[in-house]
Amino acid sequence: MSISVKTQKTLWGRAASRCGMCRTELVMDATLTDDESLVGEACHIVASQEDGPRGKSPLTPEQRDKYANLILLCNVHHKQIDDQVGEYPVDRLQEIKAAHETWVKQQLQPDLAQQRDDELYAGYLDEWEKRVSLNAWNTWASWTLSAGQPRISKRMDEQLGALPEYLLGRVWPKRYPELEAAFANFRLVCRDFHSTFHEDMADWGDWLVVAKFYRDRDYSEERYNHLLAVYEAHCAHVECLMLELTRSANLICDLVRRSLLPSYRLQEGLCLVTSGPYMPSLTYSTHRVEYRGDERTRMYPGLVPFLDVRFERDMWFGKKNDNELLRKYGEVGRRLMV
Repeated sequence: MSISVKTQKTLWGRAASRCGMCRTELVMDATLTDDESLVGEACHIVASQEDGPRGKSPLTPEQRDKYANLILLCNVHHKQIDDQVGEYPVDRLQEIKAAHETWVKQQLQPDLAQQRDDELYAGYLDEWEKRVSLNAWNTWASWTLSAGQPRISKRMDEQLGALPEYLLGRVWPKRYPELEAAFANFRLVCRDFHSTFHEDMADWGDWLVVAKFYRDRDYSEERYNHLLAVYEAHCAHVECLMLELTRSANLICDLVRRSLLPSYRLQEGLCLVTSGPYMPSLTYSTHRVEYRGDERTRMYPGLVPFLDVRFERDMWFGKKNDNELLRKYGEVGRRLMV
C-alpha cells in the first residue's frame, strides 16, 4: 500500500505544513539556485507493518495509510516517537494531532476553501492514477510500440475507454486553470488514441491488436503492397498518439508538483515508454517524451491537425508521406477498397 495524494494533501494542509509537536514549518523556501525543500514526514501512528512501532493493531494495510492514522512531524520528532513507543502510544499521538489541528484553525486561520479545493483535485488525481495504471505506465504503454503491431490488454483498453467520460464529468474548482487544462488535454488525447486504435482491431484473447488488414483482401502484389503501406502508416499514427498520451501524462504530473504537491512522483520520475525490438539486433529503446516550450500551452491540437504536428514533437514514428495515405485511405477509404 502507499499514501494517496489526497491523503497527503489533507494531512499537510490541515497541519499547515507544520510539525504536530514542535510546530516548525516543514517547507523550506526556495533559493536562487534550488527549489523549495520538504523536511517533514507523514508518520504512521500505527505502523504500516505489524513489526513496526505501535504495529500491533486490527487496522488493515489500507487503513494504516489513511489520514486518520497519520501525523505530520519533522524528522527529529518522527524518530523520537518511533524510538520511544512507551512515551508515545497511539492514543497520545492522536491527541497531539487533534490539538495541533485545532491550534492551526484558531491561530493561523487557514484558507479552508483552498484546502477543500486541493483535496478535491487530489481525489481526482488519485482516481486518474489508478485508471491509467500510472505506476506501471512503461509496462503497459510500451506494448503499443511493440514489434510493429500495436497491442493493448483488454483490461487497459477498457480503462482508457471509460476515462474521457470520467474526466469530462468532474466538477473542477477552477482554482488551478493550467492543471485543469492539462487534464482536459489528456482527455482528448486518450479519446483519440482509443478510437484510432479501434479503427482496425483484432481480438487475441486477453489482448487487442491492430489488425493486419492488408492480409484480409484478395491477393495481388500491387494491392498487397499498397495496403501494407497504409497499415504501416496507421500503426505509426497509433504509436505517435501513445507518445502524445505519455507527454500529456508527464505534463499533468509536472503541474501537480507546481500547484498541489511539490514532491509528487519525484522518486518515481517521468512516465517513459519503450519501443522495439529493432532488427537485426533485437534491441529495445526507452524514450522520455515531453511537451517543449509553447507546446506546454498549445498541447494537443486534435486528431486531424496532429497528423502534421506530430512531426514537430521531440519524437515520432513513421514517415512524413504517411499522411497522404492516412487522409486518402483512412478507415472509410479502406472499407471502400473491399
